Amino acid sequence: MKNSFFNPNKIEISDNLILIPFFPDGKVLKFVEESAVRQRKILSSYLFSYPDYDVLYGFLGYSNLLTIIEFIQNVRKKNVFFLGTAGSLKKTGNYPELLSVSEIYPEGIFKYFTNEESLSLTKIDSAFVKNVTGISIDIIQRENSEWYENVKSHNFGIVEMEIFPLRWYLGVEFTAFVVTSDIVSDSGILYFNRKSVKEKMFQGYKKILEMIK
Repeated sequence: MKNSFFNPNKIEISDNLILIPFFPDGKVLKFVEESAVRQRKILSSYLFSYPDYDVLYGFLGYSNLLTIIEFIQNVRKKNVFFLGTAGSLKKTGNYPELLSVSEIYPEGIFKYFTNEESLSLTKIDSAFVKNVTGISIDIIQRENSEWYENVKSHNFGIVEMEIFPLRWYLGVEFTAFVVTSDIVSDSGILYFNRKSVKEKMFQGYKKILEMIK
């Protein structure tokens, strides 16, 4: 990690790395690991290797993610794709969406990571996937009515927990997809149907594979 004594033995992987946080439905893991050429466990996560890409699945939170990817040889030189879930800050309907995050802002402790107000990400040119601006929070307890009042005047589309610290850590743009799993509002959190969220996760995964191939 940056300015750290932590220097584990490195793992050589392909040029393309897909990062997927832990998802409660085990079918997502089963879908990802299907046909993998090789499977390795790194701390609490799994690294599935394919001829053209690798998938790191199962991390929980940014600190866990940043520790695990330190095991990857030359990770900053890889084509990195992130696929996770996020809370929607736009009341667009009671259904999940697959979105591309083109710019990410920090909240909480993340504001101390850099003097930059926001960090850019790879913008997707697609008629089927919207680009949105997001905000990363360090603890989910920030998603309360007072917090919502402070952020709703901004044009944030989503809120999540890993993209800003990952972007800061890598120091380069990467492609970030999120599936909205709920709507965050001043009255609380409305969760979407998990099956619908899972289907959108599959859609996002297939979209990434199309970009790789």
